[in-house]
Amino acid sequence: MRRKTNLGVLAVVFGILLLFSFSTASYAVTDAGQPLVDSAWLAKNKDKVIIVDVRNKGAYEAGHIPGAVNIPVNDLQSKPDAILYPVKKLDMILGEDGLNLGSDVVLCGAGREMAYLEYWMLDYLGMKRIHVLNGGIEAWKGEVSTAAKKLPPTTFKAKPDPGKYATTGYVRSHLHKPGVVILDVRTPGEYMGTDVRSLRGGHIPGAINMNYAHNFERGTTVLKPVSELARIYSRLSKKKEFITYCQTGTRAANAYFVLRMLGFHRVRNYDASWIVWGSDVSLPADDVSYFNFVPVIKAIKKMEKLERK
Repeated sequence: MRRKTNLGVLAVVFGILLLFSFSTASYAVTDAGQPLVDSAWLAKNKDKVIIVDVRNKGAYEAGHIPGAVNIPVNDLQSKPDAILYPVKKLDMILGEDGLNLGSDVVLCGAGREMAYLEYWMLDYLGMKRIHVLNGGIEAWKGEVSTAAKKLPPTTFKAKPDPGKYATTGYVRSHLHKPGVVILDVRTPGEYMGTDVRSLRGGHIPGAINMNYAHNFERGTTVLKPVSELARIYSRLSKKKEFITYCQTGTRAANAYFVLRMLGFHRVRNYDASWIVWGSDVSLPADDVSYFNFVPVIKAIKKMEKLERK
């Protein structure tokens, strides 16, 4: 009898632990403090958050998650250098769009990058309740709408955190610093200078290359599971400061998001990135190569001749 009783007790205890483990797992996924949410979570909670579609106006009007407002990420950047606007101008834009520092938002983009770029922008400006829809509009399982929504204007008063933003001057002054890691998240070709997308090809001296594309499930816009991302970045020390960069700071914003989600607390995004660094020959660079303008000039002259015929 004693043995049967013990087995019964163990079965009850096991059942309680199993139930607890399921409820804990569910909480970890749906906790409002988690930066990444999925389509199922958003479908259940869309009335509790502000859904922000970061795509351009045309894409938004063609079809978006019902109830989403449109704040295109490009509207928060100067042209044509794609640098984040000054804080006062961002206060005006975001206030007119109905956001404030206390807003609880879920960012939805298309492709792999733009929602994460807006995440970094809002994070830098001091917002605390920001989430990204994993997989973006491509992963949304619900209905779509063409009805535009506009929030009433409010007051946005940014509290920018300089520890999340790297300027060109900051990067230059921290080259080869023992406690600072410069993370180049471009392709190996861009890093090695064989793929030239600025005046020069190459990379910032001392930078290590970790292609941001490895953060995603192959051929999708969905991030890999946190456990897999943790494995990918396991060789990096959380005690150090990280500066992420790419071509224009966009892919780097995804790496910024992933590092922050994994518990790296000292992360900056280099907004100007290689498009500025690579075009300034006064700045040092490794594996330097230069863009071959000769074929481009020949192609332009050929087009001009065809137009004259």
